[in-house]
Amino acid sequence: MVLTLYVDYVSQPARAVGILCKVTNTPFEEKTVSLVKGEHVQKPFSDVNPFKKIPAVKDGDLLILESCAAIRYLAAKYDGSGKWYPSDLAVRCKVDEYLDWQHANTRAHGVGIYFNKILLPAMKKTEPDMEVVSKHEKEMARVEEQFASYFLASKPFITGDSPTIADLVAAVELEQPKAAGYKLAKATEEFLARVRDEIGAELYDEMHGPVRALAKGGE
Repeated sequence: MVLTLYVDYVSQPARAVGILCKVTNTPFEEKTVSLVKGEHVQKPFSDVNPFKKIPAVKDGDLLILESCAAIRYLAAKYDGSGKWYPSDLAVRCKVDEYLDWQHANTRAHGVGIYFNKILLPAMKKTEPDMEVVSKHEKEMARVEEQFASYFLASKPFITGDSPTIADLVAAVELEQPKAAGYKLAKATEEFLARVRDEIGAELYDEMHGPVRALAKGGE
């Protein structure tokens, strides 16, 4: 059974599933689908994912089109250590709580900044709408405060002393506005540094290379 990831590492959730597979030494086939070139809305990828979103994960006959469902599945199946998605129900509940919260918060406004300032102009060859970007930046400040005060609450990571998939998802989402020039709070930067140390600096920076390069004008 072959595990296949359809990814573009400009995408935050694509980075999350890719990093998880790499840190758990999970073999997979990688198929790149370029967002800038619009390949996610074209065949053959649109035949794989009718939602036309990145990433898509295929494990044998199982197709997963939602990234949080995919990362839960991959951690539960392939992480033999149990570190990334702990079986303890109380701990798992806190992991799931963040994964559910982030959709309308970290993700919505992190991607709102990057998409409107960097990705959409790159795709359409237009200037960014800075009024829209500014609205997302204001919301991002609220998100950072809530993340620090509630989800971290003086802990190194969301569930305590060890990172889980919740921290991995949080980190890739928070790196998105940072790549677009948004200044993160000190507590957020310290959290990202801890996740980077746990993942390994070389892998972490490699996986964030595409999103940073596009923001600097490369592809």
